[in-house]
Amino acid sequence: SKGPGKCLGLSQASNMGVQEGHGNDPQLAVINLKDARYVNVDTTSIPGIERAVRLGLTKSKMADLITSSLFHDAADLFTLEHQGRAFTMLRHPVERAVSMYYYRTRGEHADIDPSVTLEDYARGEGIENNWLTRFLTDRMEGELLKEDLDNAMDILSRKFLIGFLDDGEESIARMMKYFGWTYAEDSTKKMLQEDCVKELIDDGTNRNIEGYELPKKGTQAYALISWQTQFDVKLYEYALGVFETQTKHWGTKARKKALKKKKGGK
Repeated sequence: SKGPGKCLGLSQASNMGVQEGHGNDPQLAVINLKDARYVNVDTTSIPGIERAVRLGLTKSKMADLITSSLFHDAADLFTLEHQGRAFTMLRHPVERAVSMYYYRTRGEHADIDPSVTLEDYARGEGIENNWLTRFLTDRMEGELLKEDLDNAMDILSRKFLIGFLDDGEESIARMMKYFGWTYAEDSTKKMLQEDCVKELIDDGTNRNIEGYELPKKGTQAYALISWQTQFDVKLYEYALGVFETQTKHWGTKARKKALKKKKGGK
């Protein structure tokens, strides 16, 4: 779980803190793991979220940051007294699908035979159809409709501060402002934290170092993946507009200035 939380020394809830049997601990605790701090819960699975609710994760105030792709289920963690603010980092759906293909056929936890081609994968042998739209609207099965896309757009614009993996520096600056996170006052510690965040941004920007190329537009693989992610592509394009709208409140000074210039202001 690579994120600014680790760089800033925040305690995080994801699926990292349940390693070494900590998922069976009778009470909440913060576990130190690989220079980072994690609460002993798994917020990335439904049983894990149910356990975190039972143990009173948000009430405990042990987690500064909760990570989950299960938007609707994770909402159960929060109450009127202990509310959350949602942030998401997006990447282009075609790029995400290709990355998932390589991860699932050649990665450390590969669960698909490497003989399955990218085209076969995109035809339905493993590809997640419109993953983002489905998770946001809780429509995991069946055909998606235009109203599902509208609903996803509405949720994204009302509930989330948006960031983009290929605009990492700006996105992380917004995230820090949104959550009120700051670098350490001690100059040496601050420098280490800034270097850690910079490395994170570079990792996000150079995502193709993994040794694969994206299929070119016009190829069958590109066409098949685009078809499987058509709602997500529309949602991604919409999110770019939301990101621009959010510049007014959360953008860096440089980005606010650039936006004013783009709109023809002084």
